Amino acid sequence: MSSDAMAVGSPLVSTAWLAERLDAGDGDLRVVDCRWYLKPFDMRDPDAEYARGHIPGAVHLRWDTHWADPDHPIPGMLAQPEAFAETMAAAGIGDRTTVVAYDDGHVTVAARLWWALRVYGHEAVAVLDGGIGRWATEGRPLSTEVPRWPRGDFTARQRSAAYATHVDVAAGLDDPAVGLVDCRMEPARVEDGAMIPGSAYLPGIEFLDDEGLMRSPESCRETILATTDRSSRTILYCRGGVGACGTALAYEVAGLGDGVSVYDGSWSEWVTIAEDSPQEPL
Repeated sequence: MSSDAMAVGSPLVSTAWLAERLDAGDGDLRVVDCRWYLKPFDMRDPDAEYARGHIPGAVHLRWDTHWADPDHPIPGMLAQPEAFAETMAAAGIGDRTTVVAYDDGHVTVAARLWWALRVYGHEAVAVLDGGIGRWATEGRPLSTEVPRWPRGDFTARQRSAAYATHVDVAAGLDDPAVGLVDCRMEPARVEDGAMIPGSAYLPGIEFLDDEGLMRSPESCRETILATTDRSSRTILYCRGGVGACGTALAYEVAGLGDGVSVYDGSWSEWVTIAEDSPQEPL
């Protein structure tokens, strides 16, 4: 998606937009490197990739550790509000901060931070279109310096309707106003061998074009409407709660974000609560 195609309020920003604001020294802007790799499909170390080079001023926050709930039996679940707020504040993010999240297109982890911030009421967040790959390809600078930003004053509000639970999904199985969408990447989906009954299939990674950019709003909208029924509420899930956020981002780009939520526990939680969790073969 080109910068010219981006409307005001888009969940995406271009590399040119970000570079301009970094050059201007925008003190209300924080950049977050969200890179993380799904093993065994990619054995890279995200911490090492960050240390090797990142967008200047970017902090590295991992979805599976920095802002995950360490006490939940399902790994990687979104941190509780107080812990999430502490992580954001320690990274220099406050209530008036504009956050730009990026990854490298391997997994849609930048979209996970975009979703999480919105869940806790922080709307000033966008994903860098094309990620660090686009940034580097354009010859823009990288840094090995780890920034130390002043502490922010982040407030985590009550979780919004963008956050779905097992109870929401179970209640939606017999509700025609609720649509379920399976967003797992194909290898994980095939390995799991089943889905939540009645689910459409729409993985978030497939909304990227050959250059790693998000497809146009028109293209995203066409794919979504051709694949799913437009329900009053749409609940997205994947295996661990990341891929579904990429699909949620595509819904937002397409102008179809109202009523869309992500089931945080996703398939990993669903299969552990057998009595309430019917499955359907693929």
